[in-house]
Amino acid sequence: MRHAGQAATAFLLICVLFPGSTIAQQPERSGCSEAEFEDARLVFHRAWFEQADEQFSEYTDKCDGDALAHAYLAIIDMLLYRNNASNVSHALSQADSDAGANGLFVKALANFAQGQLEETESLLKQYLQASPNDKYAMHVLGFTLNDRGEHHQGAKILTQLLASHPDYFSAKNHLAYALLELGETEDALRVAGEFVGTDPANPSAWDTQAEILDSLGQSEAAIASLSRSLVLDERFAYGYRHLGDILMSIGNEDAAMAAYRKAIRSASLYGPDFVTSVEDVLNKDTED
Repeated sequence: MRHAGQAATAFLLICVLFPGSTIAQQPERSGCSEAEFEDARLVFHRAWFEQADEQFSEYTDKCDGDALAHAYLAIIDMLLYRNNASNVSHALSQADSDAGANGLFVKALANFAQGQLEETESLLKQYLQASPNDKYAMHVLGFTLNDRGEHHQGAKILTQLLASHPDYFSAKNHLAYALLELGETEDALRVAGEFVGTDPANPSAWDTQAEILDSLGQSEAAIASLSRSLVLDERFAYGYRHLGDILMSIGNEDAAMAAYRKAIRSASLYGPDFVTSVEDVLNKDTED
């Protein structure tokens, strides 16, 4: 599911560059539930951002001083078309007081949330010197490379991540997109199918599969996959917009317009820019 795209620089595998590194210790979150944080974090990395938003928001209501949680929320804000200045500021102000590796990861996430992908990549590489086996940081590095247009390198780091953490199925989402961008569509569809198979309750998994099916010209199968995602979470307004785009591409304009209107009605978690972008599509098609 959804990520932007830009470009540059080659990447050498972290474990080759830093074979003697040790895993940095994460700080204690006094008075907070580590299990709640980890649950929310995993949902984020599954790319189910509507659910992650709910869980991280509940967590920070109780644990407002957690810089890493605010950094994740800053990315969620960006992906849900919301102003993320408050969460970015909150994360960075707290990260500045943390001179350890954890502060680097917080800053990397905050930079990603601001679209500063080159700086994100640099910070992640520094962080991974101390924590070369951190699956979450490797995952963020993989999709950051994808978003920079470095799809070969993104696929490489995500493949390495899956080799070292075979149960970490979340990486298959962004690996599928990397393979799609590289023109390896059959492999992309296979990996997306594996993602769906291991995470069938995740609407984002079905959306990823739909994107690849549509790229292969299998529009009806893509629509069926998206329909599954929307049954799973009606807050998934992006999925309704994606459905509208596919329906429009095959000439089913009435159904497309209904999907776009449903996207607007379902966008309670999204910022006004999302609604405006869908309204622009509706208005354009009405004028045409």
